[in-house]
Amino acid sequence: MKKSRLIFLFFFSILLASHPVYPENIRGLVVDEVILTPAAGSEATSALRLEEMVSVSVAENQRYLKAVHLEILLSNTLKKYFDSFGLVIYKNVSPVPRRGGLAFQGERIFFHYLPYLNRVYVTIPTTPPDDAETAPPVGSFRLEEPVLPEEFPLLIAVIPLMKGIPNSIQDKQFYITLRPVLVKKGLLQLTLQYPPGSEYEALEITIDGQPLEAPDGSLELESGIHSLNIRSLAFKEVNATIAIESGKTSKVDIILEELAIGLTLEAPQEAEVYLDGEKVNNHSQTVYPLDPGSHLVRIKIGDYSISKKFTAKSGKNYHISCVFDIFINED
Repeated sequence: MKKSRLIFLFFFSILLASHPVYPENIRGLVVDEVILTPAAGSEATSALRLEEMVSVSVAENQRYLKAVHLEILLSNTLKKYFDSFGLVIYKNVSPVPRRGGLAFQGERIFFHYLPYLNRVYVTIPTTPPDDAETAPPVGSFRLEEPVLPEEFPLLIAVIPLMKGIPNSIQDKQFYITLRPVLVKKGLLQLTLQYPPGSEYEALEITIDGQPLEAPDGSLELESGIHSLNIRSLAFKEVNATIAIESGKTSKVDIILEELAIGLTLEAPQEAEVYLDGEKVNNHSQTVYPLDPGSHLVRIKIGDYSISKKFTAKSGKNYHISCVFDIFINED
């Protein structure tokens, strides 16, 4: 038995050396449909028996998808029959595989017997591989050619490689877990809320010390922690820390606050001071907050009064003084 098994594996390894580039007939029951979301932390697990299949699609937003990582889990019982099973993956499947489907055509892109391990890994790239990538460890496989978005969905199956597998083993389940492998980038969507009437005030925005010319829209950043700084003559300075996750859009909403406007008044102690019609008490001791815009100050001493209009701008401080003097002219 051992000798015949070795002979089988020799011829099987020759079979694995080439993948057909033409469609093959595929028969088996589709027991699950997986739509994998290309986002950090996303994963899906399916259970299947021999000659059952799982359909794998990827959600439309594939901008940061680098690969699909497949993990197949074998129980200790199944591991004893490791060379009796083969893992096969197809692309360009037609018709579109749905749960309950039985017959398809597709292009085989992976076919290998399962090693004597509890966990076996297969990486299915969707972009050209990085030259810096090292060879996969024992029990791990990586396809050489990427699978393009239009070549999904995939069909994944575990098939018997020889006769004589006990019925008790045929009813055992394999567990397949799928995870997206993402490019280490994400999007920042920055929204600025201006105080009414100040939408055109100039801003200086930097991220990690680099200037950002257009605050509107989305900005692509490396995943990780970034520093946001906003400066303006009209608004309080903003310093914020932003976390960017791979494959995700981080929405940051910043409420801009106008710089405080201060007003100090200097007038004789007996004078009555009115600001926008309201009497000011203790005018010589207090700094008064102002809103941006037009204001009217009136100072009255006895029967004499004087009024003055002025426009207050954000970030500025104003000092108003009233001095009565005597002028002598000589003819």
